[in-house]
Amino acid sequence: MSEQDPFTGRPNPEFSPAYAKYYFDRTIGQDHLIHALEKDLNETAAFIAGLPPSKADFQYADEKWTLKGVILHFIETERIFQYRALRFSRKDKTPLDGFDEGWYAQHNNTDQRSLEDLRSEFIDVRKASISLFKGMTTAMLDSIGTANHSPNTPRNLGWIMVGHVIHHCNIIKERYLVDTDEAF
Repeated sequence: MSEQDPFTGRPNPEFSPAYAKYYFDRTIGQDHLIHALEKDLNETAAFIAGLPPSKADFQYADEKWTLKGVILHFIETERIFQYRALRFSRKDKTPLDGFDEGWYAQHNNTDQRSLEDLRSEFIDVRKASISLFKGMTTAMLDSIGTANHSPNTPRNLGWIMVGHVIHHCNIIKERYLVDTDEAF
């Protein structure tokens, strides 16, 4: 990659909320945002395609989301982070509120959704993220905005998107598929 490639470079924890470090750490070994988003798109789409339909509505404990709920959570979070990235990249300095993921989960429609439907939506949302970021310059990617009382940048938000999905796919493997014969 040339030095002028705006997508080369790791996130900057100085301009991110404290929780972001955990998600950044899930992406260690990668240093190109677009490649990381594309790699995660392919891996996650294949992962969802391989999930056993019998587990779609499974909850590993009371008050926990169903497997479909986890997938919809990372899709909805990515949509919110897209919006933040767009606003920050356009130099919009209006502080943005946070969101309550639990509230969103209580008001979604996962009962009427299939794993394939959610897989398709994930692919669409991630492709939209990639298109959004591909239209940004280095200055736009590193423009600082505020959301939920913390600084952040579009570049950081892209890396959080990848790490967040990896995190939740690992949770699915560890807590939702423990009693299946499926190998992931």
